[in-house]
Amino acid sequence: MTSKKHRMIVYGVALQLLLVAIVCYAAFPVKPPEEPLRLMYQTNAGKVLFDHQMHATTKGYALACADCHHPHYDAELEPMSCSMCHPPRPEGIKTPESCLDCHDDISEIENTEIMKRSDAFHSQCIGCHDQYGQGPPSGPEGCGQCHVL
Repeated sequence: MTSKKHRMIVYGVALQLLLVAIVCYAAFPVKPPEEPLRLMYQTNAGKVLFDHQMHATTKGYALACADCHHPHYDAELEPMSCSMCHPPRPEGIKTPESCLDCHDDISEIENTEIMKRSDAFHSQCIGCHDQYGQGPPSGPEGCGQCHVL
């Protein structure tokens, strides 16, 4: 059996190690990534988990930001979030009524009305997946591969 003195030494060492661990944890926090790893979209048809890292890094498809995100009219600014123009949008952000509110030359766009964000996602995502023959098939039979309950 151990003596009371030995137990006190063990407790003291354990307490010191705990304090060192707390200080190290607080002093060296993990830096969050600059780009999101995965995004979860809430939709009426179920949640959609989008693996941003797979699409944007060289370990995946290595797509450029402008391949998916609509660029600003000023090329020096970061690409915009879809919700900046396509509702639903963050509270307090006024969205344009039409593409013509921000763009002077939109000759390549047929319909200048702002579509819903879900329609924009479907158009962008399904169009790219169909073009490259990757990911889930388009149409109702493939919904469950992206939309989960």
